Amino acid sequence: MSGWSNYSGFLLDCFGIVRNLINKVKSQNIYESLIGNRGSKSVLYNYTVKEQRVYGSCIKYNNKKYNLMLRCTLVGFERSYQIKIPSNSINLIRNLSTLESKLDPSYVTGFTDGEGSFMLTIIKDNKYKTGWRVACRFAISLHKKDIILLNKIKNFFNTGNVYYMGKDASQYRVESLKGLENIINHFDKYPLKTKKQVDYNLFKLAYNLIKNKNHTTKDGLLKLVALKAGMNRGLNDELLLTFPDIVPILIPENFLNKSIEPFWLSGFTDAEGCFSVVVFKNKTSKYGEAIKLSFILTQSIRDEYLIKSLIEYLGCGYTSLDDRGTIDFKVSNFSSIKDIIIPYFKKYSLYGNKFLDFADFSKVVLLMENKKHLTQEGLDEIKKIRDKMNTNRKQ
Repeated sequence: MSGWSNYSGFLLDCFGIVRNLINKVKSQNIYESLIGNRGSKSVLYNYTVKEQRVYGSCIKYNNKKYNLMLRCTLVGFERSYQIKIPSNSINLIRNLSTLESKLDPSYVTGFTDGEGSFMLTIIKDNKYKTGWRVACRFAISLHKKDIILLNKIKNFFNTGNVYYMGKDASQYRVESLKGLENIINHFDKYPLKTKKQVDYNLFKLAYNLIKNKNHTTKDGLLKLVALKAGMNRGLNDELLLTFPDIVPILIPENFLNKSIEPFWLSGFTDAEGCFSVVVFKNKTSKYGEAIKLSFILTQSIRDEYLIKSLIEYLGCGYTSLDDRGTIDFKVSNFSSIKDIIIPYFKKYSLYGNKFLDFADFSKVVLLMENKKHLTQEGLDEIKKIRDKMNTNRKQ
């Protein structure tokens, strides 16, 4: 099964920062096939896992022998319920200093580089002249803890809706042609920097075909199928069988914007970053334990050029590859974390739930700067902070 499978929806009215959910319910007809191929997934112990991120960051591997940190991102079950959240009624039990500030356009692009999806769906439907129903969709899917950030993005674009997707996930989605025009205007002005720009350019071509009603003709439909063949994961089995001779439309990648803006990195970090605090056994330490701090960004190996450019941009860090087809940018040197990473994100703020992880990470840096980690009391305090960070954080 690909994409989100949502069989019914509930509309909730939501608008301020501290207010209870209002009991207004509106049913919606949601078709699984309209969702399309959103991204790759894996199945672990009957849970669906989005390989990039929904509530991405580091989690502690609870092993008595080793104290490891793993990156893992969970989303809700594919068959679930969807709740639409217009933007004025959600209970908050946190207070982010950046909550009321307006998102920087480059931040939105950076976050989309990490979490956004540009989708073209082509669904068999005999009600239509060509026998196929087509639609474009822009979406960002996150853990429900970041529902506030999704509403900020919705307000930034001034279009679309935010939905609860199952028990733990939420999604910002834009589907109307008028709304998608806002999306396209933004990304034309503030281009993506990852290979996702290729999907966006194909998406834009598809949007223009649909806007001009070319999708109602056979030739227009074939062009859309060729565009879809070049996007994301390409054509599904049904489309491959129906259109076996389709040649994918491919766009060269040499146009990609490789310059990095400050808030782009903040947005990309909110999407793909991790502030890691590891406590490990160390026989040479007075109390048998030591602390390792890391700032980590993980991305597909397709964007190796971009991730490696962060070394020059920040003036610190290194990269490493793994057999999963991803590349990590890491900063583990304490001086670099204290003098470069902490000041950077204080100046160019994070907006999502990861802001809280950064705040806790900063507390640990301050404790270590003051040598508190060399005392048992300091170690215990750092452990308490670590145990409340990332996916251990309660809302």
